[in-house]
Amino acid sequence: MKKEVKKKQVNLKCKLPKFEFEEVLSLQDASQKSGWEITAFNLPEAWQFSQGEGVVTAVLDCGVQLDHPDIKNNLLPGKNFVNPKESPNELKCCHGSHVTGTICAENNDVGMIGIAPKSKVIPVKVLDSNGNGNMLNVAAGIKWAADQGVDFICMSLGCPNPVPQVEKAIDYADSKGIVTFCAAGNAGRTRQIFYPANYKTTIGIAACDENFSRADFSCTGDDLDFMAPGVKIFSTVPENWYGVLSGSSMATPFVVGVAALVLSYTRKNKTNIKLKNHEDYRQLFRKYTIPVSNPEFAGKKFFEGFGIIDPRKMEEWVKNHK
Repeated sequence: MKKEVKKKQVNLKCKLPKFEFEEVLSLQDASQKSGWEITAFNLPEAWQFSQGEGVVTAVLDCGVQLDHPDIKNNLLPGKNFVNPKESPNELKCCHGSHVTGTICAENNDVGMIGIAPKSKVIPVKVLDSNGNGNMLNVAAGIKWAADQGVDFICMSLGCPNPVPQVEKAIDYADSKGIVTFCAAGNAGRTRQIFYPANYKTTIGIAACDENFSRADFSCTGDDLDFMAPGVKIFSTVPENWYGVLSGSSMATPFVVGVAALVLSYTRKNKTNIKLKNHEDYRQLFRKYTIPVSNPEFAGKKFFEGFGIIDPRKMEEWVKNHK
């Protein structure tokens, strides 16, 4: 008699990391501001070379306010995997709009400005209005985004356990030369960062603050790749408002924006720099980092990955490849 084999159950539930507003401003109150992440890394200098023109990122999240005045002109048609009959518009969950603004909010004298203000975003709704979802929708969203020919996928979501369907979808995107950036998670010191950031074919991002210290809430692990600004980040939220949020969710779109600046520059100037997959970006960014300021964590990959990505150092790279 054949022995019955019990199949291991995979938890397919996922949700956004916990977050809360530290400040909220209306459109009327928010004459264009530069967040500390803009000024600390002197991004206006980098914008002389590139503002992300021609680069497209798929943001997989809870949706986006499609008509927010600071991002609407940089949005391309997206898709809703939670309710396919509806658009990916979202006015209750602020997370996706905040992430999107960090990447591509326009330089229009209103509200704030994104890291790559001339890049485009395709909103892909894979989580509901409460930030909860099913990882099968995430996998479907990744495959769909890859088939749209995007350059990057940004996922500020995750769970502590691997989901094979999601890994397979990320590998599919990677095979098309699409790089996936993921939030490491906000569970504090951990033995490993969350999935999908923990997969080898993704780039996992944790958060630092304005003093370049490791954020206490950021997950840790051997597969952490980089740190980026993720504390008190000012960006777009519904309905036509702005808010300050903290989390590895906020650090991830910063890195996506920097990647967009670099990719746009290489395309415009037809450089011979190879940027074809996740490992190309990982190796490039490794050359342009600084350590966290916490002495107990600096230089230890488990806590800071390869360090804080520093666009100021990339300016020298750009000048050398003009």
